[in-house]
Amino acid sequence: MKTILKLLLAALIANAAVRGGMAAYRYHQFKDAAQQAVLFGNSESEEALQQIIIDRGQALSLPVDAESVTVQRAAGRTWADASYRQPIEFFPNQEYPVKWTFTVEGYSMMIANPIPKNN
Repeated sequence: MKTILKLLLAALIANAAVRGGMAAYRYHQFKDAAQQAVLFGNSESEEALQQIIIDRGQALSLPVDAESVTVQRAAGRTWADASYRQPIEFFPNQEYPVKWTFTVEGYSMMIANPIPKNN
């Protein structure tokens, strides 16, 4: 009887760890995708970058919408804030809402008029 309880407890802990780990993994994938969009999206408008970030979050099956993602630019700096609330079922039939939030930023070092080369 004691062994069965230990195995049951171990199964519950393993279940919670896997579900929490998968949620954290998707959060980090989303954050990395947003960072790349900000770094390499110099030619995109703020609205286009916001939509790219939302699309990448939805591709990961995250509850992300236009209200949860903001993109801003100022003096060569671009940053994006994102947050979402995701229910995670750590224990059977017990969902716990976890709030994920992050800010990513990138700087543009583009020169407006490149210097012509002398041949």
